[in-house]
Amino acid sequence: MNADDLFTAPQVAKICCTDLKTIHNWVNRGEIKSFRTPGRHLRFRRQDVIEFLGKYGYPVPEGFVPLRKSVVILDSGDASLKSLKRVLGRDFEVDGFTDNIDALLHIGHKKPNIVLVNADAVPDAMHIVARLSASEGSPVAVIADTQEHASGAQTAGAIDFIATTDGKEIRRRILSILGS
Repeated sequence: MNADDLFTAPQVAKICCTDLKTIHNWVNRGEIKSFRTPGRHLRFRRQDVIEFLGKYGYPVPEGFVPLRKSVVILDSGDASLKSLKRVLGRDFEVDGFTDNIDALLHIGHKKPNIVLVNADAVPDAMHIVARLSASEGSPVAVIADTQEHASGAQTAGAIDFIATTDGKEIRRRILSILGS
């Protein structure tokens, strides 16, 4: 958590278009989560403020909700692509592609936080990984069931090799890579 994720009572009052006394009343009634600094000043975590705003129907100010990190998946199979999008969609903005050219155009335009390439399913996967890794862009992780792609992924410049197609394990590894 960084300092931008904490808010003072006057800041929360401004967000809610109310006065400071109302914020203190809400805290005393337990309607909004807060904590006190050693100097007894109220502080509010961003996520707690977002939950409060949603619970009581207040509009969330534009830009207040932090943007989710983005993931692009390149996979030739629609079923595996849908499965990964479903698992990763809880934590990330996910775009999936079965066409290499569409994926590369999107990656160049959007600059995702990470690119996943299914080496078992994508033709010329290691060539794509090498080109993406050589560019000033997103880190690339290679997904494959077989260990035979591990050395190729490393040589191609992939940041990680994920030796499984299990969505939950892939999610865990991406969270680890991105420090989420």
